Amino acid sequence: MKVYLCFVLLYVTYVNAGSLPSFIKPCSRSDPQLNQCVEKVISAAGAKFTEGIPELGIAPLDPVELGTVFVDNPALKLTFTDTVVTGLKGFRVNTYKINPDKGKATLDFTANVTLKAHYVMDGQVLILPIKGDGESRIKITNLNIVVKYDFVERDGHWNVPSYKDHYKMDRAQFKFTNLFGGNKELAQTTQRFTNENWEIIMSEIAPPAIKQIIKKCVDQVNKFFGAIPAAELLPSN
Repeated sequence: MKVYLCFVLLYVTYVNAGSLPSFIKPCSRSDPQLNQCVEKVISAAGAKFTEGIPELGIAPLDPVELGTVFVDNPALKLTFTDTVVTGLKGFRVNTYKINPDKGKATLDFTANVTLKAHYVMDGQVLILPIKGDGESRIKITNLNIVVKYDFVERDGHWNVPSYKDHYKMDRAQFKFTNLFGGNKELAQTTQRFTNENWEIIMSEIAPPAIKQIIKKCVDQVNKFFGAIPAAELLPSN
């Protein structure tokens, strides 16, 4: 879901660095419409970018493999394994803002995504006990993510030392197999309850998954920033 922060920063990294893919058109730092220029680039090239760019060492971003995701609180313990998120390729940019002089930028985008994983769950949601071990699918409609990040210059290279994010969504739908060991009556009741109370469930599930996506992106971005001089990231011409 924050994976598009990764695209934005990598786009800036490769401007005039001699490795800019043909489907990404560079913007000038002095462009009075810089925000709009970069926003158009992301919208035009984002889908292609999510397929991966092997020659630049960029892995596909749709699907995104999260591995293991833990949800652990007093009421509910839930573990997702072999977690995969799809749908980011169909994202749409709402707004993008960058201030190169202050080293600050904001990306606002929306996507419909699906998370699939094996799950093990035991605990309680509101008044309802819930337990299961099987396959899961979570479909999220209009996941809106806003990422605000800083970038600073160190030894001639940019680095992203900090970022903040917030998100919201219109809807989430759950499918859990093998709830209560396959008890159909309990499973149907629980399935209906989780979908009716999706906001409560997602308040527990979404944060750890999103944090993993952001970390993957920022780690990769900082790797590329370390390889490309800051003077080449956004040319002044």
